[in-house]
Amino acid sequence: MDDQARPKPAAELKMRTNESDAAARRFLMVMGMAMIATVNAATTPERAEVEERYKWDLGKMYASGEQWEAHYRQIEGMVADFAGRQGKVGASAESLLSALQLRDQVNIQLEKLYAYAAMKRDEDMRVPSAQALYQRAQTLAVKWDEAASWFQPELLKISEDQLKTWLKEPKLAVYGHYFDDLLRSRAHILSPREEELLAMAGKATDASTDVFGLLSNTELKWRLVKDPEGREIEITPSTYTAAMQSKDRRFRQDAFLALHHSYLDVKNTLAATLAGAVQRDWFYAKARKYPSSLARALDAENLPEGVYHNLLKTIEAHQRLLHRYVALKKRALKLQEGVHFYDLYVSLVDVPERTYSFEEGRDLVLEGVKPFGPEYVGVYRQAFDSRWIDVFENKGKRSGAYNMGTYLSAPYVLMNYKGTFDHVSTLAHELGHAAQSWFAKENQPPVYSGYPMFTAEVASTAAEIVFKQSMLDRTQDPKERAYLINQMLEDMRGTVFRQTQFAEFDLAVHTLAEKGEPITAEGLMKLCREQYVRYYGPDFVIDPELEVECLRIPHYYRGYYVYRYADSYCAAAAIAHRILKKEPGVREQWLEFLKTGNSKYAIDMLKVAGVDMTTPKPIEDAMSLFERLLGELERLLP
Repeated sequence: MDDQARPKPAAELKMRTNESDAAARRFLMVMGMAMIATVNAATTPERAEVEERYKWDLGKMYASGEQWEAHYRQIEGMVADFAGRQGKVGASAESLLSALQLRDQVNIQLEKLYAYAAMKRDEDMRVPSAQALYQRAQTLAVKWDEAASWFQPELLKISEDQLKTWLKEPKLAVYGHYFDDLLRSRAHILSPREEELLAMAGKATDASTDVFGLLSNTELKWRLVKDPEGREIEITPSTYTAAMQSKDRRFRQDAFLALHHSYLDVKNTLAATLAGAVQRDWFYAKARKYPSSLARALDAENLPEGVYHNLLKTIEAHQRLLHRYVALKKRALKLQEGVHFYDLYVSLVDVPERTYSFEEGRDLVLEGVKPFGPEYVGVYRQAFDSRWIDVFENKGKRSGAYNMGTYLSAPYVLMNYKGTFDHVSTLAHELGHAAQSWFAKENQPPVYSGYPMFTAEVASTAAEIVFKQSMLDRTQDPKERAYLINQMLEDMRGTVFRQTQFAEFDLAVHTLAEKGEPITAEGLMKLCREQYVRYYGPDFVIDPELEVECLRIPHYYRGYYVYRYADSYCAAAAIAHRILKKEPGVREQWLEFLKTGNSKYAIDMLKVAGVDMTTPKPIEDAMSLFERLLGELERLLP
């Protein structure tokens, strides 16, 4: 898995703003873009050649295109109905309840429409009709933002005393947390006209993100290199991932240079698109009266800024562990000069490469997550048995892996399964997302059926950690243990250290925008190089081409998203540790966490699972785990 990617635009974030990142705001989407490998693109089948049992069954959402069209028109009518209620919702408790319930219905109906269009597009991104369907869903979503832009400002005109009285009524009482969050953010909600203007700007301000996506997925000039067997293959973000794990160092180096030169070809364009996305974030922060883009991003989930800075400071204090890990790689791989980036992903343990059929992977995953209990495992079984999973790669299919669930559909999972152990682990991870989506929607009303983005990676990562630990516990063979420990250390390098490095870069680029300083390819690439020097230490060799990496990371277009991966891993590791120790009541707490949805703030939701992310302790505990695993691997390797 390429740890640059796992965007996982996670669960529906019930944000009060309605200007940017519409998908993250409206829809229960966990798009874990773990960039799964495809080595020999020439053998990739057309979608029609893939067996039906290995494709997700989207027919359960819409049996035909006509059904989707009819639903589209129905939602248009609901949007118009809601817009017509402007000026009336505060008249009575009944009017308020009716408007809230209609809003909830539009949200869940629209997320179904949108998610179906997105998944159909991702089945084969070459199909113009699927692209058009997705664009129409996007347009309707923007119309909904515009039509509903008056709603929260109008709610704030109702006196708090009146609201408290109405919220005592049983049907309105369920909205207590929603109103608590709304009133908390009163200072950042604008007038109805200002909210409407921000909503109208949504599609335009996301243009940089759209351009980056199109450029990096469809229009970059990818280079050809020869694989270890002498076959020419195109190095794309997907094939690059597999190349980085090859035992053939010449191939790894060629693939590294090929990919990064493709990005270097358009470095100034990429820098401009990233600058546009960062300026978008700063625009909305200023519009909503926040002192910084970071403050706005964290306040969306009521997170203290200390959560972000705790991560940066704690990982900085433990960078010596990453230096030590790089030194071990240099020794184990017998590299005289030092470790290059293209050496980071290759396994340090020389074991025969094994692949698992999808059925074998299924059995391993089901066995591996048993510590969570039968109710949890039952959701995984349902995913396999009910065709929630789109398993194999086909030509034109979106790379990576993700979970996309809605209140009115199953939590579907996209894979590009190739049978490696890493792919089996990714399957466990994405089904962890699906399980959380399932438990949340089954136990919460529509208003709370998502879950905070800050917690979006916790459930999936805990599933993956427990799966890998269960594999480790079943073997005492030194080589097998060393292989699995190496995998776990790589997870932590990629998810904790690397994503914290990205989070630091995210903060630095946003700070440039806020200070009015230029954002250029040269400046960003220099910053990227400086980070690698600090994070990876004296045994790491920085090739000039590596500097462009900062311009190929899709997460930077999501406005302070990457820090969640690192924090989530630390929280997940703490939960997994408790699950594996079989602490009394921990399974019940775990299920309560999954079922909480958006009915609590993210920090409080994690406390349900026994983790307090307002302190550095979970991060420090994760670093202790890394050091223990590293120590064992140092002893196991010659």
